Amino acid sequence: MANDYKRFIVPLIFSAIGMILTFWMTQILVARVINIRPVIDLVPAIDGTLNFDISFLLMLLIPIFFIEFLVLTLPFAFIMLLFAKVFRVATYKFDIMRIGQGFNWVRIMKRAVVPALFALSLGELVISLLNGVIFWIPPMEASDARAIDPYLNPLVTMFGALIALTISIALFSPTWLLNDSGIVAHVKPKHLEYRRCPDTEGVGRWFSNLLGGFGILAFPIAMFHRYFYLKFLVNGEIMNFVNVMASLGWTVGLPFLVMAFILPVIILNELTIKWTGSTMQRIAKAMGASEVQFQRVEKTLSVDLQDRSESNGPSESTEPTNI
Repeated sequence: MANDYKRFIVPLIFSAIGMILTFWMTQILVARVINIRPVIDLVPAIDGTLNFDISFLLMLLIPIFFIEFLVLTLPFAFIMLLFAKVFRVATYKFDIMRIGQGFNWVRIMKRAVVPALFALSLGELVISLLNGVIFWIPPMEASDARAIDPYLNPLVTMFGALIALTISIALFSPTWLLNDSGIVAHVKPKHLEYRRCPDTEGVGRWFSNLLGGFGILAFPIAMFHRYFYLKFLVNGEIMNFVNVMASLGWTVGLPFLVMAFILPVIILNELTIKWTGSTMQRIAKAMGASEVQFQRVEKTLSVDLQDRSESNGPSESTEPTNI
């Protein structure tokens, strides 16, 4: 049991460092923004100074991440499974695969990457399309924008991503549960009589691929738009080495800061998976799933199709292998 908890050490250290850096950098950025523009109401829904707005959001969002995980994961996982079953039932059968139980610290870290990119992409999309709904960025002259944007942009991106992270966790945590429960969809045997390859995929993986595709594709576009296009082409900031490296630094660094807030939720998933996983498996069985195990694939040694069709006897041999 002690060894099982050791895998949490690195993610927890990473998370603690990331959160401390976020708090520290936030205070520096807020101070610089206020120094340039003393009166700015970035979050209209919260009364108070900019410093109070940002501190309040941080204190509010962190417990929300845990609460929504505990409340929404199982119901959303059921909805996802029901959706997949309804829309893929003609071709796919849904079962529970016996899978391994290993999940080390590297996999925990990797699991946080795509939700972080999704949150950053979604946050930028909401900020760009709905300015004034969550954040209000006042119109400024180009000279004022050049002075304040190096500090205001990362502040807005970070907190837009943390707000969007509530949606990201609500959507991705059910996929973790479905994957860890071993619930899979595989092509029905009758469809293999046609020219169709066998296909077995975790239901959670299917949904996370759909969501992750948006995050991975939209992230570089969103970062380029804010930290290069708006910064250098619209606001006219000088494109020198320092400014370009600052833009690259925020583009590369912000996902790591957002990951720091996701990792504790992933660890909570690991701590609760024995109960939630068995519950999800019972739900899947009630929906018609059976327990199955992976069939070992055999390597086939055969001649080409033309030679085989001309021969009278069997012309291939099989050799068991793990592929």
